[in-house]
Amino acid sequence: MDVGDVFTWDQYPYSNEETKRRWFVYLGEYKDNPDPFDNTSSIMIIAPTTTTQTQYYEPGEMRAGIPFVRFSPNEGFGFTEECILDLAHRGLVIPQDIFLENLESQKIQIKGKISDQKLREIYDKIYHSRGYSLMLKRRIHENLNKAGISNLPKPKREKR
Repeated sequence: MDVGDVFTWDQYPYSNEETKRRWFVYLGEYKDNPDPFDNTSSIMIIAPTTTTQTQYYEPGEMRAGIPFVRFSPNEGFGFTEECILDLAHRGLVIPQDIFLENLESQKIQIKGKISDQKLREIYDKIYHSRGYSLMLKRRIHENLNKAGISNLPKPKREKR
């Protein structure tokens, strides 16, 4: 899977609601322990989920002031409905073995790929978000750089 891939996950196991198909944007991987000599740490997948409840993001509504990116089906990224990528909170981080198991069983299917411009927009919102840890912001920055999306501001510790 490549950074920027749009994918669905049928019977997504981590939902607070009933298990259903969820849509995600793939932002890469990272080891939960950066020690290169530690082979016991797992590799995690970074993938924020989308919602079709777009009415809550309209001006004056309860989620209008949080960081989000809107997608529509006519943009050609694979989405079949208008949806919102809510970036107020950290992205979902899923253990690699569970992710790969679901990819092999075809519960996870790639539907499209978003543009570099949209990835830059997503990164800008994550960069300014208080919901993502510094470590996760740095991993996303590295993943985007490796994918050829350069000249992004590097996340740094906030001054207090």
